[in-house]
Amino acid sequence: MKKSQLRNIIKEETEKVSKECPASTQDLELNTANRNRAIKADFIKYGPLNLSDEGYWEEYAKKWGKTTSAEEAKNSNCSNCVAFDISKRMETCMPGSTDEDGRLGYCWMHHFKCHSARTCYTWAAGGPIKDDESSHDWQKRNLKGALAKEPIEAIEENVIKALKIL
Repeated sequence: MKKSQLRNIIKEETEKVSKECPASTQDLELNTANRNRAIKADFIKYGPLNLSDEGYWEEYAKKWGKTTSAEEAKNSNCSNCVAFDISKRMETCMPGSTDEDGRLGYCWMHHFKCHSARTCYTWAAGGPIKDDESSHDWQKRNLKGALAKEPIEAIEENVIKALKIL
C-alpha cells in the first residue's frame, strides 16, 4: 500500500470518528465523573450549583480583578464560551431540555454536558459553537478526550503512572 493511500484511509476514518457523539454525552457515569472533576479542580471550579449563589459569583469576579463586579462576572458564562457547543449535531447527542435558566451544551475543554448559565475559571470569550462544521473541527482537535470511555481524571492518573515508570 502506498503512503498516499494510507493517508487517505486515515483521513476518512478520522472524519467518521469526528462525527460521533462525544462519549460523555452518551454515558451518564462518565459525564458525571468529568463534571465532578471540573467542579473540584481549583483551576476549573465549574459552577455554581445554585445560579443565585452570590458568593460564587463574587469569588469568580475576583479572578478578573478588583474592578470586576459579580454582576459583570455573570456575563462570562458557558453560553458565550468559545468551547460551548450547541450546534445542531450536538443537540442530537444531548438529552432533553433543561430549564428556563438556560440550556445544555457540550464543553470541549472539560468533556461534559454543561449548563449555559454556569461558568468556570477556564472560560474564554468567543462562543458558543453553533455550526456543525465548527463542532466537527473541535472534535477533531479533541478526539482523544471526546471519545475516551474513562473519566479525565483516570486518563491523567494513567499518564502520571506511565511517566513514573519511565
